[in-house]
Amino acid sequence: MNARIPSKAISTRSLVETTVFQSGNSQAIRIPKEFQFHTKRVEIFREGNAIVLRPLPTTATEALADLSPLSAAEGRALDQAMEHLDDLLALDEPPSATTRRRANTPARKPGTP
Repeated sequence: MNARIPSKAISTRSLVETTVFQSGNSQAIRIPKEFQFHTKRVEIFREGNAIVLRPLPTTATEALADLSPLSAAEGRALDQAMEHLDDLLALDEPPSATTRRRANTPARKPGTP
């Protein structure tokens, strides 16, 4: 239902005039046919003086595609932050008996043996 409009279908610089009107307590606009969405939900945000509407991503792939790429420094920082995850159990691994015992042991207050 949330099909992306092919980039060649809409010129990147189309300019069409439309109307603004009041709908209850909200301001609304009429969206011309050539800008029609094929989804029920969109996100709206400001970018400088512009107001941008775009379909909400429906899959993780679509959501990730909208993220800007990490810089080299951000990539290194992420790699460094993720290094400790190698020590964690995979979600599909059953915990060992030692891990279960540790999890059931009450936490000790600092300074107590």
